[in-house]
Amino acid sequence: MPTFEERVKNIHKNYIEVICPYIIQYELLENEFPIEILNKIRAIFTHLSKYYVSDDISVKEKNLTKAESHIKRAILDCHKYLCYIFEDKYKDFERIYKNVDLSLIDNGEFLPKLLESRKDAITLMFEARKSDLSINSDDSYEKYEKAFIKYSSVYELINSSYKKLEVVRKKVLLKDIFAVGGLIIGILGIIISIIF
Repeated sequence: MPTFEERVKNIHKNYIEVICPYIIQYELLENEFPIEILNKIRAIFTHLSKYYVSDDISVKEKNLTKAESHIKRAILDCHKYLCYIFEDKYKDFERIYKNVDLSLIDNGEFLPKLLESRKDAITLMFEARKSDLSINSDDSYEKYEKAFIKYSSVYELINSSYKKLEVVRKKVLLKDIFAVGGLIIGILGIIISIIF
């Protein structure tokens, strides 16, 4: 069984090594600080403060247990809110590339892989959201972590294919420009033939 000090060290380690990188990722993607997670951080450090200012072992134990619970919930919330952001980024991606034939990317392998990964991410997120109603919070934690990992893979697949996506998108834009230009020239030709 870990000592109180080992447990406190683990809380700080999780904060620095797990939560902070997630917060940085959240801020970079959303351009704001996640308020929900900030509230959890405040709760963690409130309980750690109560732990340090008390000499009563039972008060120390109670506040340490609560701090550990909040750190776990903060990590769960990081997973949850990053999944929401990844889903928003996916919808932005769909909007930007809606007229692009994505089957041209990676010899046709990109689109099926993307669609399957996103379908799996949505399914995992649905299961995670349902687990919020469960009494077993460990189950919820694991499900949000799995959803986060799958959504991360969707986001990474899109980002790693960005150059290829843009090449295909620019070809579609050029094709559209030439088609519109040809249409305009054709209409001008008809107008000129009617006038003269």
